[in-house]
Amino acid sequence: MVALGRRAHAAPNLPIPPSPPRLLSDPVIRLASLGESELVGGVPFAKRWFGDTFEGNAIPFHGCENCDDFPPPSESVDVAIVGGGLSGLATAYQLRDRNTVLFELRPRMGGNAMGEAYGDQSWSLASAYFMQAKRGGPLATLYDELGLPAQWRQDSGGFSFEYDGVVGSDLLGPDPSPADKRALAAYREAVLRFAGRDYPEIPFEGRANAIITELDGRSFRGDLELRCGTLPPRLAYLLQAYCYSSLGVGFDELSAAAGWNFVAAEEFGRNVLPTGNAGLAQALWNQARARVRMRAGCTVAEVRLVDGGSHVFWRMSDATRRTTFARHVVMANSKHIARHVLPWLGAVDEPKLEAMHRVPTVAYIVANVVLSRPLARDFYDLYLGGGRAFPMDDNAFEQHRVITDAVNAGFATSPSAGAITLYWPLPWHTARFSIVNEEDWRTYAELAAPQILAKLGHFGLAPRDVTQVRLSRWGHAMPFAGPGTISSGLPQELRRPIGDRLWFANQDNWLLPAVETCLTEAMWVSAAVQSALG
Repeated sequence: MVALGRRAHAAPNLPIPPSPPRLLSDPVIRLASLGESELVGGVPFAKRWFGDTFEGNAIPFHGCENCDDFPPPSESVDVAIVGGGLSGLATAYQLRDRNTVLFELRPRMGGNAMGEAYGDQSWSLASAYFMQAKRGGPLATLYDELGLPAQWRQDSGGFSFEYDGVVGSDLLGPDPSPADKRALAAYREAVLRFAGRDYPEIPFEGRANAIITELDGRSFRGDLELRCGTLPPRLAYLLQAYCYSSLGVGFDELSAAAGWNFVAAEEFGRNVLPTGNAGLAQALWNQARARVRMRAGCTVAEVRLVDGGSHVFWRMSDATRRTTFARHVVMANSKHIARHVLPWLGAVDEPKLEAMHRVPTVAYIVANVVLSRPLARDFYDLYLGGGRAFPMDDNAFEQHRVITDAVNAGFATSPSAGAITLYWPLPWHTARFSIVNEEDWRTYAELAAPQILAKLGHFGLAPRDVTQVRLSRWGHAMPFAGPGTISSGLPQELRRPIGDRLWFANQDNWLLPAVETCLTEAMWVSAAVQSALG
């Protein structure tokens, strides 16, 4: 491998200076106040975006981040991790006994698994739950190490959804036809099959097995119709809402391997923590921060290969430029950022860069409805839409921007207060440009207000019970696998290390937006780095 360093020599024996002044890097922030609200459509909204927020709306990597000169290295570490979401935090946890530093450009760790707490209430800014893991397996072991079983509440309930303004779980409706009954029976048979002996396990080592290869050759919708025939209207409605909410796109754009991986896993049951998956991020952060230097609010401008390792060029929150020599670097950030942090990649590893450009992502909004009183009914998840026809493609969704899912944010906490987290996918190609400006929150507040008011009755609430709605934007939140992607070899190319010292751990390695993907990839990379370090 050609040495690509700005400076030719590594710095293996440099002293380790103290970390920069610690910012509030806890994935869960406790709010002293909700701040000022603005009444939009009769609903009080916080007057700003949360989630992907940057000072002055200066979005990272939309300009040159590495144009300035950086000083020579001032520290030497075993491992530098770039990206403090679940993948980065899990990697830091696994490598906490090494000389490790973790960089995150936001002021807090957690990525889209950040959360907030206010009084007795708490909620996630995005990521909500993870699946029950196989007993004795690596994920279950990790959860036990983190003490999570004592904190979570397990949800094993079936699907509830709103259809024609009424909440229920009947997938056929009154007077179903014989064809609809046969289709539903075939669907249930397929769910049990894929939740059992033929579960499409992703990630996988080596080549895709025959089941995944077959499923990946079709869209999820195509596979459903092959097995079931024409889907009953309510079942089609629910599955489309589920795919948009959980995977960011509709079932006609999604690989059947990815679709069944998600739908079948629901049969295992869901683990729900206080503050959603921010609770998982916080547990990893708590366990790792005593041994790993956590540098939140620090932007890694570039990583360059040098003899014996890499130089990591980064800026502190006050714009002070620093350089770290790392024997190994783990890129735990998404590929749409990683390719900017590695501007030399096309000259050295063109297939890797080309693979990064093939990762599609869609935007997302999450609306947390903070309440003045607890919910009147105990539930976890409710799929929404409102009418009889759900948007069945991205163009229809752009014209009819519906909130697709509601979860009880207080499901695993005390019932003395309440909050509802609403999920709002933006699956059309140009959607992220509709949330890029600081004032765009108001446009979406105007779209959200009538939907929120129309749904309150489902939860036993009235408009006066809403204290504030807080909108979080996520510009590249959801990678997704289209038909043919997973078995094409693209995931193996995305996760392939460079020179056995530059590693990649992220859910988008497999284009599968799941907690389990984040954690499994972090474990895989951490084991490889541990072995390489000796």
